[in-house]
Amino acid sequence: MGIFDSMLVKYGAFMVGYAIVGLPVFGPNRVAYLKSINNDPTKITKDYVRNSSLLINLAKAIGRVVVSYKDIQNLAGYTVLMSEMDEVLTDLKNDRFKRTQVTETDGKT
Repeated sequence: MGIFDSMLVKYGAFMVGYAIVGLPVFGPNRVAYLKSINNDPTKITKDYVRNSSLLINLAKAIGRVVVSYKDIQNLAGYTVLMSEMDEVLTDLKNDRFKRTQVTETDGKT
């Protein structure tokens, strides 16, 4: 699962982002886009660089969200442990905690 997450974070989001960045020039509405900028290569490059930098930052943010579930699981585990410890300390305070000893029944101690 960790390998899949790292592959998704590193490569998946970037591939989707660059496919989206290429849509104005290579997509179904390319004729209208190219007509609106008069087939000027500098404007195409400017749009591409601006959009790609925005999408790279978006891909990084999505990657952080995807990987953050591990941190949330760790936090949930620590919260459960703290809750159990609080219950034991409350039982100790109210003299409800009884120590038990486990013994074997086959004659061995």
